[in-house]
Amino acid sequence: MSDDSRDVDIEIIHTAYAEKVKEAFIVFADNLNAGQPEKACRERFVRALDLVKKARDLAIVSLSDPQAQAGGAETYVSQNAPAEALSAEDQAIIDHVLAGTTGSPRPAPPPTRFGRS
Repeated sequence: MSDDSRDVDIEIIHTAYAEKVKEAFIVFADNLNAGQPEKACRERFVRALDLVKKARDLAIVSLSDPQAQAGGAETYVSQNAPAEALSAEDQAIIDHVLAGTTGSPRPAPPPTRFGRS
């Protein structure tokens, strides 16, 4: 595989990673907005980010390393390539969302005309 082709593939992987981070954030925000418990939302969000980072790292290593292409990508990543930190923009978004949460449940909606919620 030529270096130019690999560089293009790596750029595509990074773009896909950024999209997955955005999707995970949207799900996180929607779940909080729906009144789901903050702790559970945070745990799912962090787990989703960890899995997406792992997929990104495995894909990049698979393109770059002959050993990884032979099936050792997971071991290679865990031993040699620590996951990158989130971009400053992604981290700022996450910090902003988490700073605005209180962990308090949403108040119950007002009763409807027929007394049902």
